[in-house]
Amino acid sequence: MTLRRLFLITLVPCAAQVAHAQAARLDATADAGVRRAVEREVSAARLIGLPEGLLIAKANEGLAKRATPKRITDAVAALGKRLQVARDQLAPNPSEDEIAAGADALYVGVPAPILKKMRAAWPNRSLALPLGVLTELVAKGLPADRAARTVTDLMTRGATNVQLYALAQSVQGDVAAGWAPEAALDLRARGVMSLLPPAPAASAFTNPRRP
Repeated sequence: MTLRRLFLITLVPCAAQVAHAQAARLDATADAGVRRAVEREVSAARLIGLPEGLLIAKANEGLAKRATPKRITDAVAALGKRLQVARDQLAPNPSEDEIAAGADALYVGVPAPILKKMRAAWPNRSLALPLGVLTELVAKGLPADRAARTVTDLMTRGATNVQLYALAQSVQGDVAAGWAPEAALDLRARGVMSLLPPAPAASAFTNPRRP
């Protein structure tokens, strides 16, 4: 799921239901082997409460790209595993959009424990958009710990989804223009921080000093 789509879903929550419904049927061009493999993954996902529509969408994406049956089934199985890890790390009650965003973060190399830290830092706010921002930042070359710490600090200070989205878009533009990813993040994060109240407490990513 793209960051732009996540941002739109935060503005129009029913868009998530529409997106899931659109991906609920496997393309008719799938051969029997792919169909059986996808049905197995979907059944397993359904049993443990994972968003099965995402698995069908992944298979349809492979079919549209004319990928081999093995690549399609491997990609669907790998996504199923990421969805389960994301669901577990974002417990106790992550939404489908949070699970999907968590799986995307895992795909670009974000370590699973970071998802758990972000949930602990903000247990009562949807992490779908913040995780999308984290994914975008890591995809642009930022270390996962550094990007997660910045996003979490901004959330703790009260940054809105609009501000987080704008941060990611600005960093993306800066990197495309030749800036180093960390320099771009520093600049843009300071700009957002200047608009927010002081931090009430230490971030979940801060290591307290021991006496």
